[in-house]
Amino acid sequence: MYKKLTAALLSVPLLAFAASQAHAEEPEDLYQDPMTIKLVPSSNFTVSIHGSYELIDLENGETVEIEDEIKFRHGEEDVTLRIPGGEEEEEYTSSEGYTLKEDGVSSDNYVSITSVLRAGTSFQTTDYRGSLVIEPEEDRNPDGADDVEEQDPESDPEEETVGRLQLFNVLDMEDYLKGVVPREMSASWPIEALKAQAVAARNYAQMNMASNEFLYDTTSHQVYHGLSGEGARSNQAVEDTRGVIATHNGSPIYAYFHASSGGHTDNSENVWANEVPYIRGVEDSYDTHGSNPNNNWTTTLSQDDATEAIFPDGNHELVDLEIMEKSDAGRVLEMKATGINEDTGETEEKVLPDGSSPDSLRWNLGTTLKSTMFDLSSESSGNDGVTIKTADGSEESFDSAIGMEMRQEDGSDEAITYENLAVRTTSGVEYVDNISASSFEFEGSGWGHGLGMSQWGAYNMAQQGMDYRDILNHYYTNIDIVEQ
Repeated sequence: MYKKLTAALLSVPLLAFAASQAHAEEPEDLYQDPMTIKLVPSSNFTVSIHGSYELIDLENGETVEIEDEIKFRHGEEDVTLRIPGGEEEEEYTSSEGYTLKEDGVSSDNYVSITSVLRAGTSFQTTDYRGSLVIEPEEDRNPDGADDVEEQDPESDPEEETVGRLQLFNVLDMEDYLKGVVPREMSASWPIEALKAQAVAARNYAQMNMASNEFLYDTTSHQVYHGLSGEGARSNQAVEDTRGVIATHNGSPIYAYFHASSGGHTDNSENVWANEVPYIRGVEDSYDTHGSNPNNNWTTTLSQDDATEAIFPDGNHELVDLEIMEKSDAGRVLEMKATGINEDTGETEEKVLPDGSSPDSLRWNLGTTLKSTMFDLSSESSGNDGVTIKTADGSEESFDSAIGMEMRQEDGSDEAITYENLAVRTTSGVEYVDNISASSFEFEGSGWGHGLGMSQWGAYNMAQQGMDYRDILNHYYTNIDIVEQ
């Protein structure tokens, strides 16, 4: 999982002893279902110890005597620590790093770290259960982290691994979930909704940990605030469902969840790429209730911002944007954008999304949309398009004259490529706005990808007296809820 102790050994007995010693130094051996979470500390940070811990140098396997505070200092190729005591601080350096391991697992044990980028928000003092592994700087990115669908497309977790020590929190699954559940769902919500969230989060964590060296504490995987983020009721929900997971045909499921379905969840292939048998769309009247703030939302996008996002080459002007296809659940699957080349007047049509999943429309249009369950309308800047009088005296209206050819004084024809069209009238020259759509308005419902469990739907189901098994069976198709 992380660097193992290595040394030049002279004999087989010594080798056997060293292997046993290295094995004993792995903190995940302490936990029944271990999780490893990558934290992002500041370059230098201090760890305060509460309870019983031991500090082990991963370079030589030796135990370092500690008090209740350790100061860690960044190094590109090593880890330096200082331990206050007496008149002077003792200083140690290791090329491999250190493990700060629980000396006997206990709920009384925890560490407080002075400066951690808590779940990608801001650097804060944060408490964590379990153990820590501190290693030298290294570019590290877990398998698949860049492919997680809920990840902010503008974030790059790998960039946060440079210029600071590598810091990992190793702890038991159930303690990890206690720092996750109240960050994904309010701890004040009904207990059965919290239980459903605990099972979904347990499934999600187990599936991701099985395929990754470590997980991030952000939406790249699941938001995790450690002990500092725990709540009494959410802790109860985790304990009441301890070890419970959802399975399909005997295997754990990816229990995707989102804030609000907008009244209908969707099939996995309509949002992402693959067809998943237990992620099928279901009618979800539980989601549309008065307490849900996501029933209806409106987002306005300027024509300039849409043009920049859809035609980033800078030579095109967006003149039309329309929805081409929706899923049965009402989510947009495909859109068409029409642009005019400002240099040549030629029209270009672009199908969206361009090589990505339909869900990427939430952030690929020049704004961030709550969901892809929306309708689209355009707003003009005071004009109703352009009316053209043809040679036979008839008139025809168009959204825009860009791309049309206009006869010049010398008899040549030239494509119209400018937004403000000069028109000679009886009273002189007037300028007409040549782009009919000055903005686009999205009217939508729901929040998130719309797959699996709606959290606001779970809230309402629990309010109506249903238990967490009812909730999970409603949102996931043909599953079994079992205790491991």
